[in-house]
Amino acid sequence: MKSVLFSLSLLTLGLAGCSKYSEGPSFSIHTRKARLCNDWKLSNYILNGNDVFDPSITTKMSIDKDGTYSISNYTNELGQIQGTYSHGTWAFGEDETTVFFYADTTTVDPIHEYSIKELRNKRLVLEEEIFQTGDQHRMTFIQQ
Repeated sequence: MKSVLFSLSLLTLGLAGCSKYSEGPSFSIHTRKARLCNDWKLSNYILNGNDVFDPSITTKMSIDKDGTYSISNYTNELGQIQGTYSHGTWAFGEDETTVFFYADTTTVDPIHEYSIKELRNKRLVLEEEIFQTGDQHRMTFIQQ
């Protein structure tokens, strides 16, 4: 009985330290890829510590298991829907704490490199620092 309790204690301590993401869950039954590959909607946007989220602009992102993604931004201006759309490929960084977005399959340099701060089934928090300007972007997405 003591050995069973000891084993469970070790397992609990081991799982508590498994989180790769500073704000994420310490344990999940889903793989990182399964949690990331989803349809997401932007719910909050912080630029250099200031909330700049504009609810009149809808941003949706779809990340697929085949290594592709698409992002759309649209708004209703004077009864007309205005929007932009982009797509490409994505890949985890070496330790799966970053995700790279590429313009297409032939691009060597990513167009965005995000640090994953939180990765849950229904919530994704990404951060990006633009080195040229020093701007810090923090985006929170919720599952659609």
